[in-house]
Amino acid sequence: MSLQSRVVEQFHHPRGLLGRLAGAVMAHRASNLERNRRTVELLDVRPGHRVLELGPGPGVTLGLLLERVGHGHVTAVDHSELMLEQCRRRHERAIREGRLDLIRAEFPGVPEDARFDRILAVNSLQFDAMTEPVMRTLAAILEPGGRIAITFQPRGPGASERNAEAFGQRAVRLLEGAGFTAVRVETLPLAPVPAVCVLGERA
Repeated sequence: MSLQSRVVEQFHHPRGLLGRLAGAVMAHRASNLERNRRTVELLDVRPGHRVLELGPGPGVTLGLLLERVGHGHVTAVDHSELMLEQCRRRHERAIREGRLDLIRAEFPGVPEDARFDRILAVNSLQFDAMTEPVMRTLAAILEPGGRIAITFQPRGPGASERNAEAFGQRAVRLLEGAGFTAVRVETLPLAPVPAVCVLGERA
């Protein structure tokens, strides 16, 4: 495996020293923070909401969600124990208070009877979870009137606005096929490449 492939793999499944470096990049890169902030705003998270984040990485976005839900609850699913470890360190108090659950699993990774008001995934579904079965499961666990946000910003060599647009078109097809309504694409004008945030609602 080439060095470039090993680096990309760390953003898919961070582990070891390179995984810790990937986590640091995700936690501190300015465009990442802005991308995640705008996604949370578009998702319209409110006090009392139950929110599911798929792929929280080092847990920076969890802080934004916990601030907004107040007495609500946040669940985060990731297959990387290293990233969950970083989430635990960042949000130990919220875990103690019972406002945050962390689950190590493949997506979606929650019980079939779980229910959420909001679901988000930021740069986490593009690897292998953008499938019809996953979208149907997400539709099933989202409450009527709930909202989902799937954001993608291409990174690395060859990343382009066209990559983001193609992802957005694919996400729209999958969400509509899974029964989501009011599906739309918001373009986030970020550097070095714009991101797309695909939003849908559960009727």
